[in-house]
Amino acid sequence: MSAAAAVAAAAAAAEGSRKWVLLEPYVFRRDDEESFPDDSEAPIRASGVTTCGTQFRIAFSVVEPPHISRLYAQLPGFPGPDKATPLAMLATQRHLALLVVIGPKLPSKFDTEPPSKFPVQNFFIFRANVYNPCSSSLKALPPCTEPRYDYSRGGDSLRPRPCKATPLPRMLDMRSLGLWCGGDEEEFVVAELTVYAPTLGRRCTKAFADICLLCASADSDQLGGTWRSMRVEILNQGYPEASHDLWKFARWQTHAVIPFQQWLCWIDYQQGILFCDVCNKEPAPSFLWFPPLPTSHETTHNIFYGGGGVSVTNHGSLLKFVNVTRHDGLSCGPPNAGFTITCHTLMLDGCMKWEEDYTVTSADHLAHLKCGIPMFPQVDIVRPHVVHFLFVKFGLAYEKMSVLSIDMSTKTVESFHPYVDGNEYLQADDNECPPTDDHHFIMRKSLSPPSTPFLPCEFPGFC
Repeated sequence: MSAAAAVAAAAAAAEGSRKWVLLEPYVFRRDDEESFPDDSEAPIRASGVTTCGTQFRIAFSVVEPPHISRLYAQLPGFPGPDKATPLAMLATQRHLALLVVIGPKLPSKFDTEPPSKFPVQNFFIFRANVYNPCSSSLKALPPCTEPRYDYSRGGDSLRPRPCKATPLPRMLDMRSLGLWCGGDEEEFVVAELTVYAPTLGRRCTKAFADICLLCASADSDQLGGTWRSMRVEILNQGYPEASHDLWKFARWQTHAVIPFQQWLCWIDYQQGILFCDVCNKEPAPSFLWFPPLPTSHETTHNIFYGGGGVSVTNHGSLLKFVNVTRHDGLSCGPPNAGFTITCHTLMLDGCMKWEEDYTVTSADHLAHLKCGIPMFPQVDIVRPHVVHFLFVKFGLAYEKMSVLSIDMSTKTVESFHPYVDGNEYLQADDNECPPTDDHHFIMRKSLSPPSTPFLPCEFPGFC
């Protein structure tokens, strides 16, 4: 075999063996050295330093889906888990991830209250080291000092803040932040987008996207880059009647931000998707409404909380929308009347439109699942016909959750993997309680409804 053929074969083998994981959004605190996982348990690792000089470490324990992977953090000196969540992972793409560490702000002459009243956002880009995962990197993003938009004035105007000798860092909306990685896998963009829709009564003739973004390179010693901001008009596309519903942008809520091809996509599961080419010097965001709900279940016109999911699959070439519709039209509670799961693929031939792929109902050999409801659908990155859900069982004192995987093409349950059951832990006596060091995790998951979906992550495929 020639050298070129060997390289091609190795590349094909690497592509075929590329893996991904479902990452638990909860961060597991392990501040002492004894409890922090070692290289064998959590092989993908990195360390960083905040603007206050506080050091911290992170480590990823990765397992194949439907098992759930974990992010561990060593945060000595930070507030305890009962008081704050000082570290969170906001987004991932390929071998990069966007994290935020929240801590006390350095004193400033402009502060009018004690420094402890002012938390500061330290944003980091995590870059998985392909050849040595234990030596992955965490690099701090430069602070954003762009002025905020003035929402008391219409149109696309900006009102600058009063001039100060040292601009103060701007607090970014973490729910509206996304990460986009370029084709060379080193250039990246971090962007915040918020929607502004001036209304007069129930009329709205224009809607705007307020964008603040940073372009940089992950392979340089210093990320560099400069934040810039702009206000641009949103272009509407999709169904013809949608042009009369622009006033709904006034109620926009960003539930997820995901990268897809050349776009970053901001998603409101009650409405649709904003596509924005963040690498364009003059981005023109366009909006696409979600497809209508199944016609046989029109008792509800909104996707219930956790019932929608947009996923990028097939190695980044497909965008899929999965919707779980309750037949009873309720927004929460046990689905006594059953449910329908529909899956659509975004078609890009000429114009954007949705094409339905699969439809599965609770009557399709899923009757045993009527005791709960599938939530937070995530399409498998490698197998687009498989969808993973967080399945919550009702009728118990505490939440009982499992990871449900459904093969949409055959309408069958592929796996049903136990995840968290607070009934076994929180109701047991001290002498009977199973040993665990995840008390805070079980308390949070079992005593309140789940609030965030699992985060798809491709680190194992690059390490």
